[in-house]
Formats: sequence, structure tokens, C-alpha cells
Amino acid sequence: MRSGGADYRDEARLEHMMRAVGRIRAQLDGLERTMLAEGDDRTELIIYNMQVLGEAANNISEEMCAKHPEIDFKGWASMRHRLVHDYANIDLNIVWNAVCDDLPKLEKALKPVVEALSKVQDAPDNIGEFL
Repeated sequence: MRSGGADYRDEARLEHMMRAVGRIRAQLDGLERTMLAEGDDRTELIIYNMQVLGEAANNISEEMCAKHPEIDFKGWASMRHRLVHDYANIDLNIVWNAVCDDLPKLEKALKPVVEALSKVQDAPDNIGEFL
């Protein structure tokens, strides 16, 4: 997690996390564990969005992390590092468990934080530059 003040970047990163959660959930509709496979488009989209989610989590300020211990920023950042740096050894069972078990918990914890911040700040959002 990054040091420095909680500013507009936290809000933007939290929004990025919520969007990634939504994109992952959209891919899960009708998906069963046996359908996840290396090279499969849906699997690749899920993994990519897990990487986006983890990168955003990794860039949340220490202050925001301390303010919201119910959100596992460090865990999602660690998952991202594993997916990116150990890409040849991705365990799809771990991916499946993360998106089925941990993702709903993350969404439930993130949603009120994002909604509260959106009411307070009108932050720029530049994720479109990267997609």
C-alpha cells in the first residue's frame, strides 16, 4: 500500500476496484469451475480483471487501508502479484475460490466506501486511458 495522503487517487482506485469486480462477476454468469481453462477467453478476462483489481488495491494509501480494515487490500494486491509474476503457474482452483468466495465479500465491503466517497468528492477518473 502506498504512503501519502488519502486524496482523489484513493477514490479513483476504489472505483477501479469496483469496476473490476463488476467485470469479473459478469464473466461468472453461468460459469462452472470445470469451464475455467488456460487460454479460454472468459478465464483470461477474469484473470485480467483480478490483476486490475489487485493493482488498484496495491495503490490505495496506507491511511485508507487503516481506515477500512474490513477490505483486504493487501490480499488482493498479493493475488495480483502472483497472477502477474507467476503467470505460468496459475492455479485455477485458487482463482475460482477467490472469485466465488472472496469477491462477494470484497464487493460488499467496497460498495459503501465507494458510495460514501462519491458523495464527498468529484474525482477525475482516468482508467479509460488504460483500457
